[in-house]
Amino acid sequence: MKKVILGILMLLVLSLPLNAAFVYDRYAGAEITAYTAHSLAMGSTGIATGYGPLAALKNPALLGKIPYKLMVQFSPDITKNNEDRAFPIFDSFDSYIDDAVYASNAHLFQRYFLGLMYNVPLKNFMVSTAYTYAPLYDFNFKYIEEMRNNEGTDYGNEPHKIAINTYKGDGNIYAHTPSVTLTFKNDDSFFRSISLGGSFSLMRGSNTIDSTIIFTQWAKDQMTSDQDSIPDVIYERKNDYSGYRFQTGLLLDLGERFKFGLNYTSSAELDRSTWATGDTAWTNTTINYPSKIGFGFEYHPRNVWDTHLSVEIAFVKWSEYNPLWYDVLEYYAGIEHQIFNNQPLRLGFHYKPSGMNKEVVLTTFSAGTSIPLPYNLLLDIGAEVGKMNYNHKDLFPDGYYANSNLWDTTHSDLPVDRENLDKINDVLINFMATLSWKF
Repeated sequence: MKKVILGILMLLVLSLPLNAAFVYDRYAGAEITAYTAHSLAMGSTGIATGYGPLAALKNPALLGKIPYKLMVQFSPDITKNNEDRAFPIFDSFDSYIDDAVYASNAHLFQRYFLGLMYNVPLKNFMVSTAYTYAPLYDFNFKYIEEMRNNEGTDYGNEPHKIAINTYKGDGNIYAHTPSVTLTFKNDDSFFRSISLGGSFSLMRGSNTIDSTIIFTQWAKDQMTSDQDSIPDVIYERKNDYSGYRFQTGLLLDLGERFKFGLNYTSSAELDRSTWATGDTAWTNTTINYPSKIGFGFEYHPRNVWDTHLSVEIAFVKWSEYNPLWYDVLEYYAGIEHQIFNNQPLRLGFHYKPSGMNKEVVLTTFSAGTSIPLPYNLLLDIGAEVGKMNYNHKDLFPDGYYANSNLWDTTHSDLPVDRENLDKINDVLINFMATLSWKF
């Protein structure tokens, strides 16, 4: 009973309304790579390993591995993203001194995943069907910085605040995805079973990006004779998306020790309607999210810990989204040990370059376990920690605030736009719980 209460409380905590993610993903959105806590803990693998209807979003052929007639899954997910932006400091001889952090943000956001499936056995065959509702791309982010002048900090004083800058977005592209898999079982062959699956995702979503510069009352008071020279900036951009994509998958069960998986996700052609501040009408365009092909295997060696090792690689054709972007290879790996009875320990690794700049890489490490619950319930728990570093121009150039009424120009000039790129340090902390009900 205590385990049931623990599981319910955990899901309630995960259901709190939260928001925000990385600024870097504001263009195409952050691609979702794990739909269950099992996958998250195993380094976001899911081509040759995984179970449940939500696993079909990685490879629909995985539906053929489920021995139950009916299964329902629900996955809430919370991510905390920390971002520090810094600019380099040089002395009077142009020698580098250090990086000064001028903006530090830490925000949370949430997502939900829902899936159900049903198996129909037919002699040596089994037909598996599933339906999932889940986000595929996430546009949530939030960035806030304060702009202060160059007055000293003597006697406990703070430099006056000139403006508050914000850059934020919200929204997701969700997908309604029905899947079907045909599994042929043959214990007398060199393979135990072969599963062929396919799915169709009807994609719908919207996102909003807001960029604002709001001057403080102190700054306006300094400009009583010419307040029009420091106008507030409020810019909004809205996008509505609709489209579809296909996915196919293969899973070969080559006996007790080895499984091989292959999947292909088609390019998603989406109609995008856009409206921005100053526009008089919506603009319609077509965009293509990248196709992806991946393969992987699950190896089950002979040892006392009942180990399962999963290794996968995926090729993502981001040039379909933007011809100036790069096609990239993503790497996934995970391992599971049954150290205690019905108490697995899962560890994973994920290496994901950005299509916009392949030198920008998100690297994550993950861990997790599962807790059997009464009434045919299973609670999977997974967490990951990742890091991404890159250089980027200033989001709010300093020259915009160069007004002699706001700065002390006795010993220094008015600020100008910095030519040196900011150094950005992003840290990802992700937690997911998946509740599975089967019978």
